[in-house]
Amino acid sequence: MKISKIKQGIPEEATMEAYGDISTDAHTYSPLDKVSVKITGSIVKHSKCLIRVYDGNLKLYHEAEAKLIKNKAVFNFTAAGALGVHWIYLYYPGSKHHSRYLNFVLDAETKIETGNSLYDNLYSITKENLQLGRREFLVKEGKFAGYISGDTWQINGIWLRDWIYQCCAYKYWEKEMTCGLDRFLEKQNTNGSLPDGIRRDGSTWRMSVESDIEYIIIFGVFYTWQVTGDNKWMKNALPKVEKALKYIQKDKFRWDKEHDLVKRGHTCDTWDFEIGETSDFVGKRFVVATCDQSGYYLGYQMVSKMYAVLNNKARAGYYSKLAGKYRTRANKLLWDGIKYRHHFHLTDIKHPGFDESKQLAMGNVWAITRTLANQKQAVSIIQEYAKRQKETGDAFPWWSLQPGYPDELKYFKNAYCKQGGYANGGLMPFVGGELSFGSFENGMESYGLKLYKQYIEHLRKTGNKVHVWYWTNGKPGFRTTNEVPYTGWGMAQWLQVLIEGIAGIKDTGTQLETVTVSPRWAVTNEKSVKAIVRYAANNSYFAYQMKVNPAKKEITLNYTGSGKKVTFRILLYKAWSPKIISVNGKKIKFKLKTIESSKYACF
Repeated sequence: MKISKIKQGIPEEATMEAYGDISTDAHTYSPLDKVSVKITGSIVKHSKCLIRVYDGNLKLYHEAEAKLIKNKAVFNFTAAGALGVHWIYLYYPGSKHHSRYLNFVLDAETKIETGNSLYDNLYSITKENLQLGRREFLVKEGKFAGYISGDTWQINGIWLRDWIYQCCAYKYWEKEMTCGLDRFLEKQNTNGSLPDGIRRDGSTWRMSVESDIEYIIIFGVFYTWQVTGDNKWMKNALPKVEKALKYIQKDKFRWDKEHDLVKRGHTCDTWDFEIGETSDFVGKRFVVATCDQSGYYLGYQMVSKMYAVLNNKARAGYYSKLAGKYRTRANKLLWDGIKYRHHFHLTDIKHPGFDESKQLAMGNVWAITRTLANQKQAVSIIQEYAKRQKETGDAFPWWSLQPGYPDELKYFKNAYCKQGGYANGGLMPFVGGELSFGSFENGMESYGLKLYKQYIEHLRKTGNKVHVWYWTNGKPGFRTTNEVPYTGWGMAQWLQVLIEGIAGIKDTGTQLETVTVSPRWAVTNEKSVKAIVRYAANNSYFAYQMKVNPAKKEITLNYTGSGKKVTFRILLYKAWSPKIISVNGKKIKFKLKTIESSKYACF
């Protein structure tokens, strides 16, 4: 570069103009945003320049030349790669060193952008409501953070199930992922059993008739590890998880040796009180309930996966086989050809004039989403829900039981447990969420979307209020003076429908390193979509932008993320069949997968 002096006597090599300049149209961008860079060339007035862009891990992800016309250029690229501070370097021909550099920030928050409030507002609505039920306090062992039930007397305590069943939503914004589980694991009894909940003062409680806590703790450990990717933390938790599983198989009140399956008191599905409960009955009447079997089957699978990551093939194989055998036994005992039975009586219990075998228990939706049911069974259950809503005319197919136990049997003294109320047939939002999600996963996307739209309409009509349960006509139910209209175990499941069901982004490893993406927008009217998921506990994220051109029968999809591998399963429009799939202009092999009448392009 030849340097001369300007008239005022200022050395040109000491001025900005000598080296040119770069600027961006913003300081912070979201993944897949267009970054517009303005370039002013140096005093040499080159005909071109080179731009290199590095991500938050200082990895080069974009490099291109730009033509300088009248010593100026505008350069556009797509923001991608690792989150954090990104670097733009400007080079001129013949120079090994950059002339200028500039930073911008790439940040991400979970969101769906379609231009349609049907999809775009649910994340913020759910997050805002669930955070009202967030509790953080100190016990002597340390910090405890979790999410409450929507109707509990324990308003300053955390029920394990109500909290963990909200993880499918709070995992996107919660930063304190492990401390609450640490507190529960520290409270494990010497026999391996665990408490139902922990109060603000550190004391605990457990409901005697339930048998689900020991699988729910597995869910908690697995889902938390999936977000954090902390193998050391997971490895330390596994011995306690196994101790809990050994306990459940030894407790005479919670394990049926004849069928080799978990048993419980004669409750309404998964709830914590017995049907016709009196002091004479507690601990004396038992059933094998579908709700528990799906939980332990999935729990065994989760333990197997965690051991596989730790390269313990023996333990991984052991739990994988255990899961398979457990599933076979549960299906043999409980599948009736159309749906799963509410439960199997181990104690001879009569319900005069009432055919309990006809009940559609909410544990059926878990059988679908926890994959106790195969695809054929799942479709049968979904069709049964649709059929019963048509027959009953009930507001939503969200039943705890359908039908509930008749009032003339006089099982329940409280008004809220009359037939069609609370756990005796009341409508529960989480049941609808699980049913909708299961529909998307099993080739019943249109029905899943129908349910989703009904939920969004419910939010619109109520001002975003969601209660724990409703009477069959849709009227909110009331059980305790602690009822709140922001029940997390219910709202969370519908967010999962949107993110994992419709947008189809599912973490199949940890920290979104391996992702399966199944965009199901073909069942909607949306033709332009941007979807981002982000774990706030770290910088893990995945994003895609999808555009559909119906005239050309063309789908264009751009994606980026922090991970290593993505598997696509794209739902195709009716009568569409892919001829070519290309990645960065290169044709690739793909497979077509048919689920019911739905076709997916897989690659």
